[in-house]
Amino acid sequence: MVEDRLGQEDRPLLYMHNLGVVNAKRAKKLGELAAILQISVEELKRLLGHCEAQGYVESIMSEGEKAYYLSPKGIIKVCSCFS
Repeated sequence: MVEDRLGQEDRPLLYMHNLGVVNAKRAKKLGELAAILQISVEELKRLLGHCEAQGYVESIMSEGEKAYYLSPKGIIKVCSCFS
């Protein structure tokens, strides 16, 4: 299973990929993603901060809040788990 090939810290990347959160127009806020992943907003913020530092996600400001989406590098990371 693909989830087994990704570490826990990369789980948000898989979900973002499956949801099509792959560009700024489709970016999701922390609360939306946390509800889907069934984890706390604080935990997701930590995970996405780490992923953003590695270049796997990018963020924009949307209605005064940060919203996140997969970067091209993040898409490649997720897709590499399928092969």
